[in-house]
Amino acid sequence: MKVLVTIKEGTTRDSFLGKSARELLASEFDVFYNDTGKEYTEEEIGHVLDRGFDIVLTGWGTPSLVGNEKKFRLLAHTGGSVGDLIVPSSFDAGIKAISANSIYAVSTAEGALSYILSALRCVPRETEKMKTAGYWKDGAEPFTRSLIGKTVGIVGVGAVARALISFLLPFGVNLKLFDTYGIDPDYLRKTGAVQTSIEDVFSTCDVISVHAALTEKTVRMIGEREFSLIRDGALFVNTSRGAIIDENALAASLRSGRFYAFLDVYEREPLPAESELRRLDNVYLMPHKAGPASDLYPIIGERIVEDMIRFRDGLPLEYEIKREEASRMTRHSSAMK
Repeated sequence: MKVLVTIKEGTTRDSFLGKSARELLASEFDVFYNDTGKEYTEEEIGHVLDRGFDIVLTGWGTPSLVGNEKKFRLLAHTGGSVGDLIVPSSFDAGIKAISANSIYAVSTAEGALSYILSALRCVPRETEKMKTAGYWKDGAEPFTRSLIGKTVGIVGVGAVARALISFLLPFGVNLKLFDTYGIDPDYLRKTGAVQTSIEDVFSTCDVISVHAALTEKTVRMIGEREFSLIRDGALFVNTSRGAIIDENALAASLRSGRFYAFLDVYEREPLPAESELRRLDNVYLMPHKAGPASDLYPIIGERIVEDMIRFRDGLPLEYEIKREEASRMTRHSSAMK
């Protein structure tokens, strides 16, 4: 089988397709690499696919493949969401898709949990103060909180949220869930969670963590109205997509000092230097690092190549993305029209 690797040569490709993955590719497939030094444009990738390939191995930066689905049989994505590469109707052409979404989900959930715990225990602030000569805890130190027994609200109950929920359950939290697509009653029974409205999540929860995919339905779904409902002292966390919230409304609400936030994603990335979020004391900022952790990159590459071999051999796929799942994944282009 012929494989087109669209990821341009450089750090990202070397990280995901390390020595082991490349050797496996070379031993099992006829591989053509994008060695142009830049990402393909949509027009260019269509022309390259005209040469005849069975599998397209993609990564961050690969353009949309819509309109080219009859030129390959399997989309193998080293990223999580395939929403910017294909649309649900792409499956009508008979292609299959695999991605590292399930691996990303667990790692991102791990990142979200680390943010929640470090914010509740004031780790970033206390660490910075400890670097000041002579500082030790005193009567002015931040008030720390425990996660145990808290009410946690989850907005968007996809793969990342479900992984996070599994991490949260040992803390004995009370879970309130909101999802625009609804939630399987069996899952609610299994976790002991309650399905509720977004208004109830914001007005009653001690911790609110956002995990919704970015789609036309969710662009700025969280704004002034929701932030006005947040209870005093609550923690708001976003590791999903920046455009799901109205950043100006968040900044305005944070000015009151009533609650605090931990943000990993932003509507514009990198976060502009002039953003008010950089100057507020009650917000912690990370540069889109929740997941996957860097040491997982080569593992992801190997597992995607292994699934490509299963596809070639007609075996069940471990990382397959079906049409319904793809329809709910983040798609920046359609969401931002």
